[in-house]
Amino acid sequence: MAYHYAPAYGVGDPAFVRVLRAQDGGLVGGNRAELLNNGDEFFPAIFEAIRGARHSVNVELYIYADGRVGREFAAALAAKAREGVAVRVLVDALGKRTGGLDAALRAAGVQFRVYKPVRLWQLPKTGDRTHRKIITVDGRIGFTGGFGVDDRWAGDARHPGEWRDVVVRVEGPVVQQLQRLFFQNWLYATGEIPDGEGEFLEVPPAGPLRAQAVGSTRGADVSLAKLHYYVPIQAARRRLWIENAYFLPDRDFRRALVAAARRGVDVRLVLPGRHTDIKLTRYAARSDYDELLRGGVRIFEYQPTMLHTKLMVVDSQWTSIGSINFTARSMRANAEANVAIYDPDFARQAEAVIERDLAQSREITWEDWRRRGWCDRLRESYASLYKALF
Repeated sequence: MAYHYAPAYGVGDPAFVRVLRAQDGGLVGGNRAELLNNGDEFFPAIFEAIRGARHSVNVELYIYADGRVGREFAAALAAKAREGVAVRVLVDALGKRTGGLDAALRAAGVQFRVYKPVRLWQLPKTGDRTHRKIITVDGRIGFTGGFGVDDRWAGDARHPGEWRDVVVRVEGPVVQQLQRLFFQNWLYATGEIPDGEGEFLEVPPAGPLRAQAVGSTRGADVSLAKLHYYVPIQAARRRLWIENAYFLPDRDFRRALVAAARRGVDVRLVLPGRHTDIKLTRYAARSDYDELLRGGVRIFEYQPTMLHTKLMVVDSQWTSIGSINFTARSMRANAEANVAIYDPDFARQAEAVIERDLAQSREITWEDWRRRGWCDRLRESYASLYKALF
């Protein structure tokens, strides 16, 4: 579906706030948020929150793999379950690589479930996955971003074995929105209706920030994931910076990005360089460079390691972090979740994160692009045929 939104106002206008309030759970005040860079920052914060849980821990992941991080994560969850805390873990069937960890978790009292197990008679629906990364603790602390519980996310993006990613830790009423998103898929997988103590408490204000959690599922009649990105892009007036791991924008997004650049917006894309886990998606993404570069969009490729971030900042006011990629699968098939923060101070922190990544990226200019070899051109043409599958 093509959406029609061409505002005469920008992100800072009260009318834009009204648009945000109309989406999903709406924009709620009273929140606190912290950006966490790479596993060295976000895993300790996640483990600390889990170890402090008193009532509930809810986890929804696309990838959970056995390894050093996976075992530490399992130990923290199992310990809380043994204390009587309600611990729920939902992992996508395609991303589950837990070895014997799931059995150990169940033995400790953790409710461990697999989202949409792959069965022969369900092969036509194999592509319907949960790509969310949600952790909530006691309904008052939440995390989301692009991370998986996997050793690839450990470290500080110092070399190709340590992936680059960003997570947001939130406190306040927005955590209730994240928790509701988790229970959508938990209800689908288990049929359990949550009524436990500490699940949906009255959450007092934790800070001054306005925020909202936006989720999408295949069953929705509209793509909330697409609206979440498209609306701010259309309202951008000064600056539009995007970091995204899998960037295959559809025609609407490409036109919106070029239109923004032509109206004077500083449009920058930070995308994966040669270190990427799926080469085909990189070449498919590069098949759009010509249109974007001609339209005035600046493109940078991150050099040190795999860039797995999904971060977007508009006009130094609106910031989004989560799991949504610019791909057909994210927009219409996967279950996804992002948190948006509407606050200039937080947006400047996010811009500083992107500036550090820009300093480690190579800009692809139009002159560079014209001189690329025929082998690359052929790879791009071939990969572009598979855009709709990603």
